[in-house]
Amino acid sequence: MTTPSSDRNHLVKMAAFSAREILSFLCALLVCFLLVGGSRKGDQRSANDDDFSPYSSDNSLLIEHSFEPGVNIKFTNRGTLNFRSLKAGPGSFSQGTALTAGEKRKLKEVARTEGLYRIRVASKFGAPTDSEDVQYVSTFTKACALVESRLSDHITVHADQSGNVMGVSIVPLRGSCDQTEIESSALNYFNTTVSLEVTVPAPMPETQAYVQKIEEEKAQKAKGNSADNRSFFAKYWMYIVPVVIFVMMSSGQQDSGRGGGGGGS
Repeated sequence: MTTPSSDRNHLVKMAAFSAREILSFLCALLVCFLLVGGSRKGDQRSANDDDFSPYSSDNSLLIEHSFEPGVNIKFTNRGTLNFRSLKAGPGSFSQGTALTAGEKRKLKEVARTEGLYRIRVASKFGAPTDSEDVQYVSTFTKACALVESRLSDHITVHADQSGNVMGVSIVPLRGSCDQTEIESSALNYFNTTVSLEVTVPAPMPETQAYVQKIEEEKAQKAKGNSADNRSFFAKYWMYIVPVVIFVMMSSGQQDSGRGGGGGGS
C-alpha cells in the first residue's frame, strides 16, 4: 500500500527526469543551431572574401591627367584603375589624395576657357610607368563638362586578351558646360566609375575545308578540260568504214549488172 509521501516522491522523480530530458534536448538543439549558423557565416565570409579580394598589380593601370593649355602638356598622377582580371566587366578607381588648391584653380581656369581635360594610361597592363620606354594611350574631354559634373565621370579601357591597351575613353556625367559656377570644395575627389572592354578575336575560317573545296573544284575543272577533243572521223571511224565499204560494193555490183545486160542484145 502506497502512502501520499511516496507518491509525491515518485512524481518529483518523474518531473526531474522529464526536466533533464527537456534540458538535454534543448542543449542538443542549441549546438546544432550554432554549428549550422557558423557554417553559413563561414560560407558568407568566404563569398565576401572573393568579392573583396585584393586587386593584382598586373590588372591595374596608373592613370595620369592634365588640365594645362598649350602644346607642352605636363601629366600628373590622378590615381589607379583596378580590375580583377583581364575580362570585360566593371573595375574601380582609387585616387589617394585630394586635388590641391593649385590643381583645382588650373582646372577651373581651363573650364572657363572651354579648354580640354586630358587623361592617359600605359599601353600595357602592369607596365612600369617610371620607364622612359613606356608608351601611352590618351583621350580628352571638355574641362567645363567635368567641372560642372563635380568630377563625376566614367572611364572605359579598351584592351585585348593579352593585356595590350588599345584605347581609353572618358565621359563626364551630367556635365553641360553652361558656365555654372562650381565651388572648389566640390572638386576634391573624383567620383569615377570604370569598365573594361576586351576585344575578342573573330572566329577563324575553316581553312582545311576551304582548301579541300578548292582542290575538288580544280579536279573537276581538270576533268572537264581533258574531254575527248578528237575529230568526228577519229571518234566514229569504226561505223563510217563499214558503211563506205558497203556503198562501194553496192555501186560495183550495179556497174557489173549494166555491163552484162548490154552484151546479150
